[in-house]
Amino acid sequence: MTVVGAATVDDRWLASARARTALGDLDRRMKDAVASRDPGLWTMATALLDRGGKRIRPALLLVAGEFGTFRPDRLLDAAVALELLHLATLYHDDVLDRAVSRRHGPTANAQWGDAAALVTGTFLVARASALITAFDDCYGRDVARAVVALCTGQLRETENAFHTGLTEDEYMRIIAGKTATLFELPCRLGARLADAPDRIVTALSRYGHDLGIAFQLADDALDVWGSAERLGKYPLGDVREGVYTLSVLRLLARATPAAQRVRELLGLLDPGAAQLAEVRNLVLRSGVVDQVLGEARELATRARGHLAVLPEGPARESLWRLADHAIARAG
Repeated sequence: MTVVGAATVDDRWLASARARTALGDLDRRMKDAVASRDPGLWTMATALLDRGGKRIRPALLLVAGEFGTFRPDRLLDAAVALELLHLATLYHDDVLDRAVSRRHGPTANAQWGDAAALVTGTFLVARASALITAFDDCYGRDVARAVVALCTGQLRETENAFHTGLTEDEYMRIIAGKTATLFELPCRLGARLADAPDRIVTALSRYGHDLGIAFQLADDALDVWGSAERLGKYPLGDVREGVYTLSVLRLLARATPAAQRVRELLGLLDPGAAQLAEVRNLVLRSGVVDQVLGEARELATRARGHLAVLPEGPARESLWRLADHAIARAG
C-alpha cells in the first residue's frame, strides 16, 4: 500500500522497483502540470487528484516501458498525461451520470456545479495534450485515436441511459471504447516510448485490452453487491443513474418474473432506496453476478496468456499480478 494525498493506493501488485520509484513522483508532476493562477480552477483540478486513486494506468505505462530502454523522465511525462486524461473522463462522466460521490467524497459537479466540472475536465485534457505534443507525432496520433474511442464509448453509454433493452454485444462495444482503451493505450505507449520490439508492443496492447474488459466486468459486479466503503461511492450507483451493467442487462433479457419485476422497478420515475435494494436482491439471487465474475476471470486468464512472449522479471511479474488483482477486488 502507498499513501497518496489523503488516500491509500493499493499497488501491492507492482513488483517492479523501477516502476514503483518512478511512480512515487507522479502526483507532484501531475500538480505541476495542472498549475493555474486561478485558485478556483486549481482547487477543482486537484480535488480528485488529492484523493488518490488506483494509479493503474500510469503504473502500466511505466511497467511497459521496462520491456525496452527505460527512460524514467520520458515515461513519467506520458504517464502524467494519461492519468490526467483518465481524471478528465471522471469529471465528465460524473456530470453525464449526475453522480454525487467519487473516491469517498463529493463529485466536482455536486460541489461546484455541472459547468465548473465540465470546464475542469476540459482543462485537464488541455494539460494532458500539452504534455503529449512534446513527443513525436506518431505518439500523439495514438493518443488522439484513443480519445476518439473514449468519447465514442461515452456517447454510446449516454445514448443508452435507462435503456433496459440494450444488448450484451452493444454493451461490450461501449466498455471496449470507454474502459479498455485506457488500459490498452498505456501498455502500447509505454512500450513504444521505450523502443520495444513490435511483437512486445502487440502482446502488451492485447494484454491491456483484455485486462481493461476484465476490470470493467469486475467493477460491474461490485456495483451490485459492493459496500459504499469499498466502492468509494453508493452501491448501485450505475443503476441509479441509468447505466445498466452486464449483470442487470443479462437478467433483464430473461423471460422470468424476476426480470419483469426489475424492469418495473427501473421504470419508476425516481426509484428510492427500498426499490433499489429490491433490484439488488433480485439480481444477486438470479446468479448473473457470478456468471459475469466468471467471464471476468476468463478474460484475466486470457490477458495473462499474452505475457508468454515477454522476458521474465519484475515487469512481467507485475502484469501477471495485476490480472489477478483485477478479479480479487470483486472476490
